[in-house]
Amino acid sequence: MKKLLLASVSVMAFASAAANANAQPEKINLQSLINTAMTSVKMADVLPENDAHIVVKKQSKAILAEEIQVQLHKNLLAMTKSEERLIATEATEAE
Repeated sequence: MKKLLLASVSVMAFASAAANANAQPEKINLQSLINTAMTSVKMADVLPENDAHIVVKKQSKAILAEEIQVQLHKNLLAMTKSEERLIATEATEAE
């Protein structure tokens, strides 16, 4: 009996959903919906309690800055060695 009742309720729900699917959806004012959501939801309530995203951003910036310094140092050393070779070449050509 319960299975029959459950089956009939399921058929009615399916028929109701099918009938509603054919109905034209009413237009929704998205901007109004967005404004309502923005005013009713505080970002502090939505963001997680931990600040992992801030920590990751700081670590990424620190690693990037360190890598930039390493590359600048390597480029500076390469320029210095190149200038030393040029000076040595000029000195040997002058002799």
